[in-house]
Amino acid sequence: MPPQIGLLSVLVFIIIILWVEHKQLLDISEAVWIPSIWLLYSASKQLGTWLNIRTAIEAGSPPDRIFLVLLGFLGVLILFKRNFLWPLAWKNNRLLILIAFYMLLSALWSKTPGICFRRWGREIISLIIACILLSEKSPLKALFSAFRKMLYIALPLSLLLIKYYPFYGRQYDRWTGGLTWVGVASQKNGLALLCAFGALFLIFSIWQDLSRLPNLKSKFPIYLDIFMLFLCIYLFMGPERTLKYSATSTLSMFMGLASLTYFAWAIKRGAKVNSKIITVSLIIIIFIGTYLPFSRKIFIKEIPTVLGRDNTLTGRTQIWNSLVPYALNKLILGYGFGGFWTTSLREQIASHSHNGYLDTILDLGLIGLILFSVFLTSISYNCVRLINMGSNPYLIFLPIILAFLIHNIGETSLGNLGAFPSSLIILFSFLINEEVYRISAIPNTRTLT
Repeated sequence: MPPQIGLLSVLVFIIIILWVEHKQLLDISEAVWIPSIWLLYSASKQLGTWLNIRTAIEAGSPPDRIFLVLLGFLGVLILFKRNFLWPLAWKNNRLLILIAFYMLLSALWSKTPGICFRRWGREIISLIIACILLSEKSPLKALFSAFRKMLYIALPLSLLLIKYYPFYGRQYDRWTGGLTWVGVASQKNGLALLCAFGALFLIFSIWQDLSRLPNLKSKFPIYLDIFMLFLCIYLFMGPERTLKYSATSTLSMFMGLASLTYFAWAIKRGAKVNSKIITVSLIIIIFIGTYLPFSRKIFIKEIPTVLGRDNTLTGRTQIWNSLVPYALNKLILGYGFGGFWTTSLREQIASHSHNGYLDTILDLGLIGLILFSVFLTSISYNCVRLINMGSNPYLIFLPIILAFLIHNIGETSLGNLGAFPSSLIILFSFLINEEVYRISAIPNTRTLT
């Protein structure tokens, strides 16, 4: 099939399924497209990459800067038109606001305050996007719709790019020359991560729809989600057709699936989710993820073998050994948000540390890592409260955050609010905190509708 015909076919398919998704949720406004586009952007290549504009990390990407400014400006206009209660949103999410303020404050000790401030501006966009969802009549439905729209666009486009536009959809390993699939993402682990989180969401969505099957007007959305789930798995396995293709994403996905299965089983039996166990589990994962690069050894050496990797975790231990001295040099405050990685360091060591906890320490120090850890455990605790009060749709959040923390042991997304899947977690956190505030204001609330 000629590439032009393939492109036209995929675009028509995407338009049809987006129309079907829109018809299912008539109470969701058109403004939800802004979070959808932002989520898609957070999981994709930068606009400068699409346009083949090469700039140094210090200069940034002008097309991306313009796009985010326009997106943020449009979001603010919508919120002012809806008379959005800004003070209440900031109050309910004061911990995240504190993190954002600390990011800005870190410019004071950064060697590159201009880069720090520019990157901070990108992070603030995420807060505006989250407020748009809060301004909807049904914020949780709006978030599910935004994420589903993003998947309905990203997955078929990734397949199209891989098959017909290899310049964008494929890459070759710089050391081995092996073929990798990237699709709309910037590298293979990015696509695998998108598929892993997409699979978790789609499995949860299918389970929810099957539980209320007699009341559904149409079964077509279920069939569509099943198709998208198979597409997720196909892309996730990559050209090697194996679940070991991206080891970190595989481990993250199975952790998420295992926890989702357990929580669903517990709720079906009428049991409560234990918030203490969840909190302790998160703290243990964060501790392991933080300690691993500093220990310079693998705790359980069989894990890399099972996942088809060597004891260096595909060179990660060498990268960590190079970065740990930098981290210890400014352990408490870090180098400032966006102040560590330079073009020369990327050429000497790697594009990033391949560990979200180490990268957060390099940028914001132990203080920043502690703030993010408290933030994640806090919203997880609030999520457990909602689930135990009968709000089952929030159940998907706990597997996602567990998978997110596992993923950051071998890759980097923690500490960057605008990168997927941190972008998804920020949106969830606003909705969770808003719902907790709402039910706290209602005396004797026992169940949620």
